[in-house]
Amino acid sequence: MKELIPIDKALVKEILMPRPKECHKGTCGRVLVIAGSTGLTGAAVMASQAAMRAGAGIVSLACAKSLNDIFEIKLTEVMTIPVEEADTGCIGMGALDTLLDKAEEYDVALIGPGLGRHESTIKLVREFVRQTETQLVIDADALYAFRGQGLRLKECKKAPILTPHVGELAGLLNLSVNQLQANYLDIIRRAAMGYHAIFVAKSEETIVVYPDGRAYATTVGNPGMATAGSGDVLAGTIAGLYVQTRKGGAPLAGVYVHGRAGDLSYADNGNGLIATDMIGKIGPVLLELAES
Repeated sequence: MKELIPIDKALVKEILMPRPKECHKGTCGRVLVIAGSTGLTGAAVMASQAAMRAGAGIVSLACAKSLNDIFEIKLTEVMTIPVEEADTGCIGMGALDTLLDKAEEYDVALIGPGLGRHESTIKLVREFVRQTETQLVIDADALYAFRGQGLRLKECKKAPILTPHVGELAGLLNLSVNQLQANYLDIIRRAAMGYHAIFVAKSEETIVVYPDGRAYATTVGNPGMATAGSGDVLAGTIAGLYVQTRKGGAPLAGVYVHGRAGDLSYADNGNGLIATDMIGKIGPVLLELAES
């Protein structure tokens, strides 16, 4: 695509900020993940672990209270916040006040991975996104809550970071996939400006588009990354890097780190790579970026 700035190692090295010697876990990024539902707990786990591997100091997962025991077993470093359910295994409107209060303690909130599509969950997502003053990364089922209603995202207090794949993006914009792909970059650019949102549009060439029209394209990644959970890892990586990057740079750094981690995983596993392989490669990618 024309008019796209490459997201490469040199760019990301400029975006990442050195970690000061006097840092502590509270200054390295506090990430709240709102995710998971019955049958989709893995998405919440991968997003949370990716945020930690990306260097966040504190990651907490807000989850349906009946699923808390599962997450307590599957997660070690990530803390859990069990909240009220709309139905067994899914968060609903009863959790809104708790989540709004908790979000005030965090630098960024990632909402959506494996969250489910219960009617009350959708209402919760819309109200949380509208009311919170915490920076948002909106992914997966949280994007579904705005299907055909993307203009509602203009109500966000801060420009949200949206991480849709092509199907989710088409649904958000109320277009068919064919209509979207016919004029892909221009449509996303207009949406970013109109919604005042940062789009991380996932595809074989992931692009990042800002509300001011700037557009970037990844230079890393491979077909083996077309695997379940890859998007959850990307969303968690972006959230985990939010405090560690220069203003507005987390989506760019996240896309590069995720893609490069995918390339390292592909070298080991080929098309047999799975999303958790990429989580394990985030650290080595950060080491590469730290090299002079």
